[in-house]
Amino acid sequence: MVQHVEGLQPGAYHYLPLNHELEFLHPVEDLPAVISDTLVGQSWANKASVVFYYSFVPYRAEWRYGIWAHRVVLIDAGHVGQNLYLACAALGLGTCAVAAFDMELSDQIFGLDGEEEYTIYTFPVGTISATDKKEEKAFYQFVEDEGL
Repeated sequence: MVQHVEGLQPGAYHYLPLNHELEFLHPVEDLPAVISDTLVGQSWANKASVVFYYSFVPYRAEWRYGIWAHRVVLIDAGHVGQNLYLACAALGLGTCAVAAFDMELSDQIFGLDGEEEYTIYTFPVGTISATDKKEEKAFYQFVEDEGL
């Protein structure tokens, strides 16, 4: 979901990997509230510029890996998430992997049926305010104090 990105209309998007394009799905009314609702009340995330919702199509792994497909998907989700963390760090942005989300609501927003394709992971992405940076530094001060 795009909320604050120059040149993009706020709303729900779908990434088309074969074309490396974004497909606009539809606008989302009261986007901050919807983000908070999909992330089960984690209202801190409704300040994000973008929230990535990753989905899974089981058949794409099951035809090859059978009952072990879930292992491959978990590994791939970790790789994709780590790369998003790296991209955000390189751009001076913040992100946080969020596994606490309302799958049914997320699936509904993106037109997923919940069986053949469903949401598995979310990542809010945005700028880090000076206040947040200051609070984070204070939070981790004990590391410096202890020489860790």
